[in-house]
Amino acid sequence: GPGRSPAAAGALASLARLDYPALAGLQQRYGQKFPGPEATYLLFYRSAAIGDRHHAAAMADYFRRYFNASSLLAQVEETAAALAAGSALPALAFGDGYDPRREVAASLIVAESPAGAAAADWPGGLILAVALPLSDKSAGRFAQEVVLGLKLAVSDFAAGRLGLNVLDTGGSAERAVQLVRQAAADSQVLAMVGPMLVRESNAAAEAAAGLGLPLIALSQASGLPDKGPDVFRLFLTPRHQAEAVARYAVRAENHQTLGIIYPDDNYGRPLRAYFQDEAARLGAKVTAADGYNPQSPDYETLVARLTGGKAARRVSTDYQAQVGFTALYLPDSAGPAARILPLLAFHDVTRMRFLGSALWLNPELLESSARYLQGAVIPSAFSELSQRPEVRRFEESFSSAYGHAPDQFAAYGYDAGLAVIHALGRGGAAGRADLRQALTRGEATPGVTGPFIFDSGGEYRVEPALLTVRDKEFVLLREPGPAARP
Repeated sequence: GPGRSPAAAGALASLARLDYPALAGLQQRYGQKFPGPEATYLLFYRSAAIGDRHHAAAMADYFRRYFNASSLLAQVEETAAALAAGSALPALAFGDGYDPRREVAASLIVAESPAGAAAADWPGGLILAVALPLSDKSAGRFAQEVVLGLKLAVSDFAAGRLGLNVLDTGGSAERAVQLVRQAAADSQVLAMVGPMLVRESNAAAEAAAGLGLPLIALSQASGLPDKGPDVFRLFLTPRHQAEAVARYAVRAENHQTLGIIYPDDNYGRPLRAYFQDEAARLGAKVTAADGYNPQSPDYETLVARLTGGKAARRVSTDYQAQVGFTALYLPDSAGPAARILPLLAFHDVTRMRFLGSALWLNPELLESSARYLQGAVIPSAFSELSQRPEVRRFEESFSSAYGHAPDQFAAYGYDAGLAVIHALGRGGAAGRADLRQALTRGEATPGVTGPFIFDSGGEYRVEPALLTVRDKEFVLLREPGPAARP
């Protein structure tokens, strides 16, 4: 009826405000039906707007191939021509002239900020304890970055209301337990951030669970949130990475047959299982999985076995050996990857989608193996390549305050602070039990590592950023997004 036109305008305006992962999901789900063409147009336009000519060209070709009857084709061609000429892009075809949020109460609009007016709902004088291995020889420099990130979050969103009590564990499990008990005995301390190292994190989590002190550990220790209802984790673990690249390969790129090369040890075997289980859950199949002894690896024999024997030719660019899978997961560090990838190319595996880990984000791997890494899918806990407003603001504020760019540990510290501040504004200031409930309420914190939540078990949930390699550079493949749902 008469409401159809404004309803369509509102739907398109809302579509124009979705992030890149959400748009990509709509494109995959709806295809040629509404809003598939509109989502594809927005993906193209956003690539053009940031000057990514390569991806913009690919999206334009995709639009021409699948949506050549769409009324948006003319806007695609006009924008593509402007990008090629280096001139200003035309305005978005839809979304700018209508804002459905005008009808939303002002109090809800304010809630888009991690702190916003919600800070007025809780009193000052509260303390967040911070227990990190500040003097540890190997981890100390990362712990210092966490503290800087935390301080920035409090300064930006809770200045004068939330204090930080920064404590040094020295990397000692015994010291970590002592600090947890000390914090739990102070009624002004609502929660603790840290520790980081596996042994101290496990010990601190067990102590905090018995004392009712909410603890946000920045650690990948296995099973950490299972130690009690007050234990939370804020860290992109290897398991999170394995499942994320499996989802991307199957859902976004429609790979139905997958291979795995993994270190046959206590690190690699679980990753093989996580990746394989997630692929199976999504309907894909791992058709080949082969391991190597990381202490004495025989990569040549492994690759020959995986590819069916001797190579037919050296690094062919027009032939792909039939190996029974179209994407290959290799969850190891840069060193093994740099040795395995050239061997695969020698055995005519030349058009494979490689799926890696965050350990691949290594300039030495890029320098030695960029030719083999083109199009690889690499998860990242935090990327300075992100165009999200939250990340741009964080990087500018951090660099201005401290004189250097933030790393992933600074980002974890900042997001831990945001999570607590966000929860305090949702009623968590009344006490530790209320804070725990607010943290697990399921409302996403718009963090710089992505829009994350803690699930009911205290586990960090986010769909991480993905990077790829183009020429000799790491480039952003996908922005982080809300945690994927089954």
